[in-house]
This record gives sequence, structure tokens and C-alpha cells, in this order.
Amino acid sequence: MKSARVLPNKFLAAMIAVLPLPGSPLYDGDDKRIIDQALSDLDIYKKAGVDSVLLENDHDLPYIQPPLDEKAIALMTEISKEARKRFNGPIGIQMLEAANITSLEIAAEADLDYIRVEAFVFAHVGGSGIINGSAGKILRRRKELKAEHIKVFADVKKKHGSHSLTIDLDIKDEIMQAEFFLVDGVIVTSQFTGLNPDKNDLIKAKNVTKLPVLIGSGMNVNNISEYLPLADGFIVGSYFRKDGKFLEKLEPERLNRFMDLFILTRKNILHSSV
Repeated sequence: MKSARVLPNKFLAAMIAVLPLPGSPLYDGDDKRIIDQALSDLDIYKKAGVDSVLLENDHDLPYIQPPLDEKAIALMTEISKEARKRFNGPIGIQMLEAANITSLEIAAEADLDYIRVEAFVFAHVGGSGIINGSAGKILRRRKELKAEHIKVFADVKKKHGSHSLTIDLDIKDEIMQAEFFLVDGVIVTSQFTGLNPDKNDLIKAKNVTKLPVLIGSGMNVNNISEYLPLADGFIVGSYFRKDGKFLEKLEPERLNRFMDLFILTRKNILHSSV
């Protein structure tokens, strides 16, 4: 089986918000501009020294559940392959909304390393409606593709969703079920993009599983030092952009300020734990 690229302890995965893809309402028809923008962000992240990048079709508003537009999938696959040529570290992908099999198939074709998954276990209500648990389908497809090196990181009690269907389940219950269903790691978020997660959720997560626990929202220069000891990985996107807004342009100064603090704090934490 193919070996996976290694994500370091307390890794930083920087989000690349790909411009609107074919079929989405905001798509402008300029595929070259979409590719160039994604690769430009990648180059900036690479220069800043991030551990990993995560490709997402964040501009495809409003999101729809699969099947996604075939031309959109083809263009995202092309972007992923170009990113792979330029970046030696681990690369992940998420295709919204809950297009988890599509993410996996792109990752397998483009030699990526992990996918971010919505509704791995149980169901919740997203912006486009009810999203059902997908663990069985994802892992069966992963085996069919001979891509078991591709890690599956699953959101639990995911942001931008209603969890009234599972109101009787605590986040630790969902993590236990995800682990039982063979997930590779879990992602803890707040209710919305840009807001930091509840520290109690992270403590519960670390107490209930030995799997990697990632933070998927809300990290910035004002809180990263206090959250670094609480998780094994950090997916960051909004803070690196103009005014810290999710879909604005990347601002290298904000990125570099964050990275300086992140690298120093991580080094101190890892050194003190030796």
C-alpha cells in the first residue's frame, strides 16, 4: 500500500479557498484565473512555511450536496494535480457540501493525503438540507480505489449546521462513534466560521480518543497560544485573509505574523513535553 506523507505533531493546515467553479452561481468562466489564484495562495503558504494546505471550493455559494458539476470536479482535479507538483508536504481537500466521495476520488487521482469530511457519522442539517452519515460509503470507496493511505478527518458537531437530530448526543458520543467507524481523526469547530471552539469540547475529545484531534475554526494570533496545547492539528483560513474574513484575499502580513507566533509556541510546547 502507498505510504502517506507525514503530518507533524501540532501541524498547521492552511486553507486555499478556490474561486467559484463551473456550475456555481458566481462562476465567471475564467478557468485560468481560478487555477492561478489557487496556486498563488499555495506559493504564499509555501513561502510562509505551513505544514500542509487544504483545498476547498469555498466560493461555490450557495453550496449543494452531490452530485457536483462534472466540469467543476474536473477543474478542481486539475488544480489539485498542479498543487501536488508544487508542494511536497501533505495536501488535503474538502468539496462542499458534504461531497465526501468526490473529495476522496479527487484526492486519489491527484495523489493527495487526506480529506475533510462532513457527517461521517450520524446526520445533521446543513445549509442545503439533511446530510446523512457517510462513513460506510467513504471507506468502501477508499478501499476500492486502493487509497487507504488517504486519511479521513471528520468534523463532529460541525459548524454551519443544526444538530437537533442528535441533541441527545454529546460531542464525545459522536467522537466515540466516529472512532468505532474507523475514522483517522476528528475535527472540532465552533458554530460558525471564524469563531473559536469551546475548550470543554476539546478536553472531552482528548479524554475520549487517542486519535488526532484537530481544530477547524477560529484560530488567530490572539488565541493560538492558548489553544496549541489542546489539539494535534489546526486548520486555519479566515485569519490569513483581509480583515480576517473567510472569502477575502490572502494577506501575507497577517499570515506571517501568525506563523511566527505559531512556530515559536509549538516549539516551546513540544520541547517542554520531551
